[in-house]
Amino acid sequence: MEAIVAERAWMWRRSPAARPTPTVTAGLREDELHALHAGRWFGSLPEPLRHAIVERSRVQRVNAGARITQRGDAAGHWVGVARGAVRLGSALPDGRVFTLDFIGPGQWFGDIELVDQRSVDLDIVAHVPSTLLLLAKPDMHELMALSSEFRDALAQLNCQRLRRMVKRCEERHALTLPQRLAKQVQRLARQFGHPTDSGVRIDLAISQGDLASMVGGSRQRVNRALRQMQQMGIVQLGPQRLLVLDGAGLEAVTRGHTLLPGAHARADAD
Repeated sequence: MEAIVAERAWMWRRSPAARPTPTVTAGLREDELHALHAGRWFGSLPEPLRHAIVERSRVQRVNAGARITQRGDAAGHWVGVARGAVRLGSALPDGRVFTLDFIGPGQWFGDIELVDQRSVDLDIVAHVPSTLLLLAKPDMHELMALSSEFRDALAQLNCQRLRRMVKRCEERHALTLPQRLAKQVQRLARQFGHPTDSGVRIDLAISQGDLASMVGGSRQRVNRALRQMQQMGIVQLGPQRLLVLDGAGLEAVTRGHTLLPGAHARADAD
């Protein structure tokens, strides 16, 4: 076994031109492959490493509502999103669904469970029809054994996640609910936004319950804050999509320069 790993490691160290061209990309449309490589973390990887990941992955297209993993499952794959969006969350004892975040094109998830050999912590469900890349656990471990670049990149990815978690935790304690909501709308606009003549349309149907879960507030208060921002011309609410009309106005809310009617100036007053 050690000889096989050593031989494959030698193959890995050969020049990029000598490595085989990935064939699995034939399973991805050109726009899906472009979206995958446009991800900030994945797009920053050396091209040979991106090819090595893609060529070992299996393309899977899923419908909206398809369950990819369930909390408590044994981890089996590292998953990348090439199209669509998946929801990370869990079912609460009272029957409500808690939404932690949405993962979009160019993002990857599931590596932590593959590394620490523990079960999956969250339910992962396709929010819309999506195209996924699935890298099986043995293949991921092989890449980790062969490539120090890959191991370093995974460490960087998880450092980024940890920093985001710390920032979100800080926001929960330091910002008012309208500020947290405005920041979350900004994140969704960056991740799923599509520029239009009127503003930036968030091309993802997200319920106010989902937003409430992500910002740590009630659905009623999120609804009120969104309607106040609509009255101020900052956003426009629709039956399926949220449109950001005034990016500068949204930023002013996040910074506390613009207070919504009735909003408190301190987070502990929520």
